Amino acid sequence: MNILQRLHRHAGLLFPALATVLGVACAGFIDPYLAYVATSWVIFGLLGLSLDVVWGRGGMLSLGQTAFYGLGGYFGSVVAINLLPVTGGSVLWAMLGGAIFGAVAAAMLGAIIFYARMGPLQSTILSYTLTLLLWSLSQSLKFRLGDADVSGDNGLSNIPGYVLAIGPGGETLGQAQALVMVILVAAAVYFLTRWLMRGTFGKIIDCIRIDPQKTELLGYDIRRYQLMNFSYAGGIAGLAGALFGAWANYLSPSIFSVQEALLVPIYVLVGGLGTLAGGFVGALAIGGLSYWLGGGAVGGQTTLILGGVLIILVLFLRNGLIGTIGDLWKRALPDPNDAARDCKPVVIDEKVLEGILDDAASSAGPAKRLVTTDVLKRFGGVVPVNRVNRSFEPGRPHSLIGPNGAGKSSYLKTCVGIYTPDAGRIELGDIDVTRKPIFARVRDGMGVKNQKPQVFGALTVRDNLWIAAHARTKDRAASDDVSAKIMDMLGFAAQANVQASALSHGQQQWLDIGMVLCLAPRVILLDEPAAGMTNEETRELSILVRTLARHTTVVVVEHDMDFVRTLDGHVTVLHQGEVFAEGDIAKLRADERVLDIYLGRRKHV
Repeated sequence: MNILQRLHRHAGLLFPALATVLGVACAGFIDPYLAYVATSWVIFGLLGLSLDVVWGRGGMLSLGQTAFYGLGGYFGSVVAINLLPVTGGSVLWAMLGGAIFGAVAAAMLGAIIFYARMGPLQSTILSYTLTLLLWSLSQSLKFRLGDADVSGDNGLSNIPGYVLAIGPGGETLGQAQALVMVILVAAAVYFLTRWLMRGTFGKIIDCIRIDPQKTELLGYDIRRYQLMNFSYAGGIAGLAGALFGAWANYLSPSIFSVQEALLVPIYVLVGGLGTLAGGFVGALAIGGLSYWLGGGAVGGQTTLILGGVLIILVLFLRNGLIGTIGDLWKRALPDPNDAARDCKPVVIDEKVLEGILDDAASSAGPAKRLVTTDVLKRFGGVVPVNRVNRSFEPGRPHSLIGPNGAGKSSYLKTCVGIYTPDAGRIELGDIDVTRKPIFARVRDGMGVKNQKPQVFGALTVRDNLWIAAHARTKDRAASDDVSAKIMDMLGFAAQANVQASALSHGQQQWLDIGMVLCLAPRVILLDEPAAGMTNEETRELSILVRTLARHTTVVVVEHDMDFVRTLDGHVTVLHQGEVFAEGDIAKLRADERVLDIYLGRRKHV
């Protein structure tokens, strides 16, 4: 790895660290008023970071960050006003109170959004509605709590400044000292967030943003992770609000205003969505430009010129300032995705696979049977699954065939929980999973590959397999071992650092199958796994399925009759959502009734 590659890999750590040192060093030399104003820019950057955690990494545009910002500001300031005369250290109490209150408020809103499974648009509207409600409420709400007097339109005044000294009588920090303190607090939050997002939690959040259904099909309770991420971001926003209250010594209902809510996404977009540091860069760029233009540099046309500059930045720098610099940097580096063209052919080594399956059985338990009793699924007048009774046992492959629209994929999706059955019972071993969510069925031993390959395109091949293995092992070392074995067996060793989106359709099919294998499922459901594969790959897939069937229960939906024939298993024909015929493939291919439904002949259609 050359110097440029190392710098690019650690840019998110190195450059923010240098910016922190530079900011602290300059604080004592710049004009005191500029130091005072710059402190607010850092606070706004912290608020932008909270949105980037939710939006850039979590995939949800929240317009409620100013709600948590304002709530944290009010609550933290009330705490600071009441504890300053007793304990001192008012800013410490304010930051703690603001962060906790912001996180709690975000958790309450997040529980509604995520556990009701709201869509992106509904989530954004609800978060914005909360901000508007708080803005309206704060104008009329008046109460007194100890020494703190919240006076509606008149806001909350007499908020103590940045007092760090413990004990009564502590002195307020000066402008330069306050800037240094806020920079250090913001840097600590940034580096904590970066560490969190580069770890396992961050990888799971990335997967949820890319494909929430696939993440749940790996066994992750995505709603819990979304709620944790949203609450963490709310805590950052609340912390920023408490810092703002101590900076301004006053809070008014305008903190919940529409202008404030819409300005935060601009910070993030200008700096770079998903970069974490983008909120700080955007706030600094907009704040610095406003400060310079406001000094009379353009003859009173500040708003017009600032708006024009922002429009240009958003239109032409789609990835923001940081993202654009990163894209230019990548052009000077070798592209790891070039290795996608050099994939080795997949060769299933049965001995290696047997060893992997034996290890899986020792940790996940023996194979389980899958039983569906009178399972019914309807969509209005369409009934794709009509009272299906089937029992799938380990030992030999099970194939589901039938013409298009027969209900094969719908049946599999009902079994795994993507579709909730309207009637009937689904059993996985001795467990009734009929009403269980997807992730719970996967944890009970079910694994599924849907009709189209579902991989996390923005992640590498290694990370795709690793995140699947970690869903089962919950251990980093064990996940490394499992994912490495599967990657080697599928011939992806040289493509470990290739983005999954750069793989061909057939390679993505194999990667998706590899992710299912990492889960060590006791029941495996494969929906058209041979689609897009070459004849050689189809032969290897047949070996894989037959080997899996000796250790687990395997159900395959497939249109390729030659592939089904090589499996030498039990075949079920579905037609109009019902079991139409069963037996071995040779017998069914000679059945005139089966030929009728495939060819559309009138007698059995």
